[in-house]
This record gives sequence, C-alpha cells and structure tokens, in this order.
Amino acid sequence: MEFNFDYNQTLEFLTQTYYSPFFTVIKFFLVVYITVLLVDIILLLILRGVGADLRTAVKGMDMPAVSKNKALKKWQSVKDRLKSENISQYKAAILEADRIADDILSKIGYKGKNMAERLEQVKPGQLENVEDLKGAHKVRNRIVYEKDFTIDKKTAGSVIEVYEDLLKELDYI
Repeated sequence: MEFNFDYNQTLEFLTQTYYSPFFTVIKFFLVVYITVLLVDIILLLILRGVGADLRTAVKGMDMPAVSKNKALKKWQSVKDRLKSENISQYKAAILEADRIADDILSKIGYKGKNMAERLEQVKPGQLENVEDLKGAHKVRNRIVYEKDFTIDKKTAGSVIEVYEDLLKELDYI
C-alpha cells in the first residue's frame, strides 16, 4: 500500500476552501467578534482606572490630568501679581500659589485637613523641596494670621519660586 501526497492538490483545496463563501462568512463574524472583544477590553480598562495606574507608574503618583494651557494661565496670573509695586498684590500672589499647591497635593492623594497636614504626609524623597515648601507655607500663614505682616518684592518672588518649583516637579506647568 503506497500513499502519495500531492502538495499541489492540497494547496489548491485549502485555497478554494479559504475563499469559499462559507469561510468568508466565518471570517466576517470572527472580525466582528474580535472587534467587540477589543472594545470590551478597552472599556473595562477605562472603568478600572488604568489611566491613574499609568500616571502612578510613570510619575510615582496619580497626578490628575489638567490642561497645560489652563494651568499656565492660572500660574501666569500669580506671576503677574509680582509685577505690581503693591504689597497686597505680593500677598495675594502667595495666597493664590499656596492654594494651587494645596489643591494639587490633595488631588494626588496627600491626606489632611489643610496644607500643613498634607506636607507632613510627604515622605522623604517624594518631593524635592518639601522643606522649602513648608517655609513658603509658613509665610502664607503669616500673611493670613498677622495683621501687620509686610513682605518685599524679593522675598515674595523667592516664595513664589518655591511654589513654581513644586508645580514644575509635578509637571503641572
């Protein structure tokens, strides 16, 4: 008993089967099925919050997604206050910068009732200038709680620079 295998016949049979109307219908349903599966997987990943996980993996924390233009405009208004020769504008700039920083720290997961408590939650190595930030926040507290507190343009500029360094580190601006 001899078995002859003809490769050409086999190849022709497979080609005819692959292009047959029955197989075309099966291929169509498989494409639709795979597309639905991919959409389901993407939706499940979105619902699970993979975006936050990716931001945590890349940046070490879940930095909320913010429009760069909006953030830069907000920060530019803080910096514009320093161009004035009015002491109250310097104070307002510091208060606004502190509020922006406090808002960001709370959004990325630092717990506490206020900025001071959030800054205490920062572990060594998480933020580069945490001590400078604590000092800048103390200046903010002096502005709020001391009626006759005055500040010059140079000091206000250095305090704003501390907040700006934080915002740059967190890729906010």
